[in-house]
Amino acid sequence: MTGASSGLGRAFSVALAQRGAEQVLTGRSETRLAETCRLVEAAGGAPPRTVVADLTEADARRRVVEATAERFDGRLDLVIQAAGVGAYGRFLSHHPDVLRRLLDVNFIAVAELARELFPLLRAGRRPAMVIIGSIVARRALPGRSEYSASKHALAAWVDAVRCEWAGAGIHLLLVNPGFTRTSFERHLIVDTAFVKAEHRRSMTPEQVTRATLRALDRRRAEITLTASGRLLLMADRLMPALVRAGLARWTRRLYAQHQVYDEPAQAPQPERLSGGSGSPYNQDAGD
Repeated sequence: MTGASSGLGRAFSVALAQRGAEQVLTGRSETRLAETCRLVEAAGGAPPRTVVADLTEADARRRVVEATAERFDGRLDLVIQAAGVGAYGRFLSHHPDVLRRLLDVNFIAVAELARELFPLLRAGRRPAMVIIGSIVARRALPGRSEYSASKHALAAWVDAVRCEWAGAGIHLLLVNPGFTRTSFERHLIVDTAFVKAEHRRSMTPEQVTRATLRALDRRRAEITLTASGRLLLMADRLMPALVRAGLARWTRRLYAQHQVYDEPAQAPQPERLSGGSGSPYNQDAGD
């Protein structure tokens, strides 16, 4: 379980504990991981093995894989990758490091951890991997260009690898949770957006978890949650030109009084890119 220190990752940890699963949990915060462990044990689960790690680092991924192989004797039945981070605002107003870091956290770390866990999954019983994506993985939104790009890349990778790994009996489920009540906005790398979305978060982490586990039991390939998320994707499939025009018109009105193209790039807070105490990496991707 990645991103287990809060939000969706923590909710999945508790739900799996209620099902009697033994777990290895990873996240960046030792304190928050300890709280997740207390919740897991309170739910009747066995004490989890924890690994404090920044999964963008190869050595950290190796430690997670080694701990997992040791805990489960080289066999792994389920992986849930719930770690992720976001950035809001216009592309030209952000420092180039924002895009690089989002790709590192939301895509490369996920794919490379999956690569290293493949031998353990292949040896598992009815093995599966759950990847937490986003509505913007399927319909990019203005003001979230870097985040949309990272989640689009992740969804494309899942689509391809699902077919490649089918021969090994490994199932992949992509979950697009929509607006979920997590601390996502409080851990953004950078936020220069004019429109805030926190008040629109309608689903709880527990609702997302229940829907995901039902889909996993049924071996679904992909699920999209929240009515508004499904409506957006349906409209985009049926009337893509209209959706594009509407988003462009809305964006022009929103930024009508501002210099959209000529502003200098704004650098994000240094500690958020360096993994310092304020780092949001390995937060859950609840959007």
